[in-house]
Amino acid sequence: MSIPVLAVLVPISQLDTVPWGARSVWFLALIALGTLLVGFGEELVMRGVLLTAVRERHGEFVTMLVTAVVFGVAHAPGSLIAGVPPAFVLFQVGALVGTGVAYYWVRRVTGRIWVGMLVHAFTDWVLYVASDAGTPTAALTVGTGDLGGSVFTAVVSVLLLLATLVSVISVIREDRRTRRDSKYGRPAP
Repeated sequence: MSIPVLAVLVPISQLDTVPWGARSVWFLALIALGTLLVGFGEELVMRGVLLTAVRERHGEFVTMLVTAVVFGVAHAPGSLIAGVPPAFVLFQVGALVGTGVAYYWVRRVTGRIWVGMLVHAFTDWVLYVASDAGTPTAALTVGTGDLGGSVFTAVVSVLLLLATLVSVISVIREDRRTRRDSKYGRPAP
């Protein structure tokens, strides 16, 4: 449960960076609607259709890896078209692969895709309302002052990173146990 909780705490920790006085209710509502649609669409494809298809033929490690990598790589074309330097795009893809692992765990732990959709939408919403950018790519590349600069945000982000790294090891071990148990005819837990 730590990964879903930390995945929600990261954007919560960044709410103090939003210039609330400069944001109208209509702006906040429009961004909320947009991020809900994006969260719904991306999670439906990545942790809905793709996850189910990969899981039918492979173990959990491959399922987690494929859905996370596809999630990260899917964001690269928009950044490249927008003229973002390739080195930053590679960093962005790597960071989004980590985010994809976290969203995989939100889906796996809760068993509900809609929870991941809401977490994804909320994370994007905070990113966009805290920045002065008009596009997703610009929101990632423009300076937003203190965005992510608090000690609490740093601690939560590091804990989320560590938890996702530990989760990768856990899934690899789970797959090994499952293969070993099926080889010797033991029932799956």
